[in-house]
Amino acid sequence: MISPLSLAQLQQRFGGELINGSVTFDRVCTDTRKLDPAALFVALRGENFDAHEFLPEIDGNALGLVTEKAIEGTSLPQWVVTDTTVAMGQIGRLCREQFDGPVIGITGSCGKTTVKEMLSAIFGQRHQVCVTQGNLNNHFGVPMTLLSLAPDDEVLIVEMGASGPNEIGYLCGIAKPEIAAVNNVMPAHVEGFGSIDGIATAKGQIYTTLAPGSTAVINADDNYADYWRGELPEGVQKIEVGLGNQRNVHAENIHMADDGCAGFDLVIESVSHPVQLKLLGEHNVHNALVAAGCAYAAGIPVNEIAAGLSSSLGVGGRLQTLAGIAGAAVIDDSYNANPGSVGAAIALLAQRKGKKILVLGDMAELGPEADQAHRDMGQLARERGIDQLFTLGTLSVAAGVSFAAGREHVHKHFSDRDALVKALVPELDGNTTVLVKGSRSARMELVAQALTNGNQ
Repeated sequence: MISPLSLAQLQQRFGGELINGSVTFDRVCTDTRKLDPAALFVALRGENFDAHEFLPEIDGNALGLVTEKAIEGTSLPQWVVTDTTVAMGQIGRLCREQFDGPVIGITGSCGKTTVKEMLSAIFGQRHQVCVTQGNLNNHFGVPMTLLSLAPDDEVLIVEMGASGPNEIGYLCGIAKPEIAAVNNVMPAHVEGFGSIDGIATAKGQIYTTLAPGSTAVINADDNYADYWRGELPEGVQKIEVGLGNQRNVHAENIHMADDGCAGFDLVIESVSHPVQLKLLGEHNVHNALVAAGCAYAAGIPVNEIAAGLSSSLGVGGRLQTLAGIAGAAVIDDSYNANPGSVGAAIALLAQRKGKKILVLGDMAELGPEADQAHRDMGQLARERGIDQLFTLGTLSVAAGVSFAAGREHVHKHFSDRDALVKALVPELDGNTTVLVKGSRSARMELVAQALTNGNQ
């Protein structure tokens, strides 16, 4: 935290009841396995846990408590509230109000973590940066990011994720971004939003909640760019990014290096500077443009933006090339999957020399379009010349049907992860590239680990 807070401040600002007086704190704990006698403990509830069940054991192991019911038999100060998750957000909001540097908010269906890391590399050249760690981008994670703000932090970069309507609006109410971007809209978590239009509306809340004087960075190549332009509040500035030279920030002379990484000329308001990405795939040019637009909105010159983009490294589980068994190249893109990111992964794999194998786990949360989405990915892999498809799960069967139609021995399906790995290992050699992809629930990172065991 930048400065300590007290339970009395929280109660006066947001209501609730104080029991056993107030206490001042500068750190927060939410995990009963990591109790800290010098921290405020917030008893959160989730689908599969309720920290209130453990509160009688916490006396002496916390500075104070935030709970949804008064805990008897303890002298610890308590702030009793209706919803501890909301209270966690309120604590984060007070931390945000202590910060006066630029705040950048990023959301989107694909690539938002990559954009976040690119921004961290850009600003990190000359500034102390507080940035979302890992995937802490939801109603628990965003407050934790705000709580991690330190007195010497100069820039705050917040990734925001959502699986349903109004979640982005809620997170923006806590983090209050001044520069905001939707990286893209693609079929991801469709079940929670009802439709792709619903996704665009929900993600667009990062724009509609902006205060006058803030800046919206718009991916002008996205299908929903016109919609977002029309939804911007009065007094919000706009920076457009994209491949067309009429955009404020755009790319020219895109080319692919032998290692599968893109290079291009970054052009910002007619000032050009070369960029050579260290990230696989041409789709990362768009990610870089969104990051560049946000950095430009914060006043970073084009040469520094280009240098930061060129130095940005990949994130584990996102298109990481690893040394595999028998000399094979294993591209680990197992962190998550939706049709957009799978399509980008297939395009990358298609550019590789030698034998190309796609290992695809189920893409989750696609709603009634799930079967067709998987069929489309199988057809795309077939059209792009992928040699073999190994699938895992139940939904991915459909991908194999369209991939293998009329052909033999090009597709194998498994319901068991170990059996898949056992069948795949004999296919590996120094002339083979394997790309591993799937939604988080498919745990495809275990497949990638098995294929690279002993080589990292």
